[in-house]
Amino acid sequence: MSRRAPFHVRRSQRARAAALVVALGLLASACSDDTATTPGSTGASRATGTSETPRTLRVPDDHPTVQSAVDAAEPGDLILLAPGTYSEAVTVEVPRVTIRGLDRNTVILDGGDERENGFLVFSDGVAIENLTTAHYRGNGVLFSGDYGSGRILDGFRASYVTAHNNGLYGVYAFAAQNGTIDHVYGSGHPSAAVYVGQCFPCNTVVRDSLGEHNAVGFQGANAGGDLYVVTSTWRANRVGMESLSSRKEQAYPQRQAVLAANAVVDNNGEGTPLATNGFGVGIAIAGGRANRVEANVVSGHIVAGIVVTPQEDFLPEANRIESNRLTSNTVDLVFVSADGAPLDNCFRANTYSISSPENIEKALNCAPERTGGAGTLPGGTAPANVDYRAVPAPPPQPTMPDAGTAPARPATGTPDFPDVATLVAPTP
Repeated sequence: MSRRAPFHVRRSQRARAAALVVALGLLASACSDDTATTPGSTGASRATGTSETPRTLRVPDDHPTVQSAVDAAEPGDLILLAPGTYSEAVTVEVPRVTIRGLDRNTVILDGGDERENGFLVFSDGVAIENLTTAHYRGNGVLFSGDYGSGRILDGFRASYVTAHNNGLYGVYAFAAQNGTIDHVYGSGHPSAAVYVGQCFPCNTVVRDSLGEHNAVGFQGANAGGDLYVVTSTWRANRVGMESLSSRKEQAYPQRQAVLAANAVVDNNGEGTPLATNGFGVGIAIAGGRANRVEANVVSGHIVAGIVVTPQEDFLPEANRIESNRLTSNTVDLVFVSADGAPLDNCFRANTYSISSPENIEKALNCAPERTGGAGTLPGGTAPANVDYRAVPAPPPQPTMPDAGTAPARPATGTPDFPDVATLVAPTP
């Protein structure tokens, strides 16, 4: 069965732009204008069963290329990649396969700045583990629902994946549910290191990951409903984290995401690719609703630490900003509003020095008597653009334990959701 990637992936001349807050001088995301996807399909293009005895297919011993191994695989199989550079772009249309490198740092899929995506995954339950994707014009790893039939991909995982110097995103989950992104590293992307978009409920956990030297560290557009982004570090990007609503994708408005126990540090844009004029912001909620921003460490931003603001024609509503520790930001906490109406947004128990409006935890407290208030943001000059291909390659990253002996672990079922109350932000 033929499948189509999202329009914004297929466009060869797509503008390299990540969505950010208009009120911050940031542009809206260059997201898909395709029709909405709907959940509930079987998800396999070839086979829907699982082998009684899953096999291990070795590359290059059993199959000369990654693609040939994928084409020969059955559901449940493990594809094991030996160290080496694989100059190919791989499309996965077999459900519940695990594709794993023996060494994260020496198993490299290289796009040569010509191929579009390292992995383009259309089937349910696929896991990509312990390898590097670099120098693709599009994305390092893309999990995507099928735009031909309108189905949402069900089950995905990226673990111990390094993605660097790709032309759009590092790890990208679009119209996909029931996923895990863990121990991922992303750098040198003019969009975001990690992106989750157009899903509700997402049922997705992003954890223990690192994004640096990108336009945005983590970006979620119209993504929520048991979406957790936790215990990760987002540093030295133009913007650390953002969660936004946009009519350029379906499933709007964005709602019900949890951004908790992250280290969000020094996202000021030096040495990063230019997506928009946005820079100097730690965490932005742009037109989102009922999000929790909790127990994050946010420091060193020359515009603002945490910002809640409208986006397009979406007003931010019922967002809870709580127990974050903010230091060394020009303004720590900002609520942008045309009329200052609180719209059930609330700020409480944060450690901070400067807010806009002043005394934000009084004006926008978490009690019914909140009065509201409108804040403003300081201006500034955006740092110079750096070509994403010129961002230095990262150092070696921690490799997956027991990569050569661990059994296949396809991405089936609902991921384990974290207990936010027990989480601690990593040391930046």
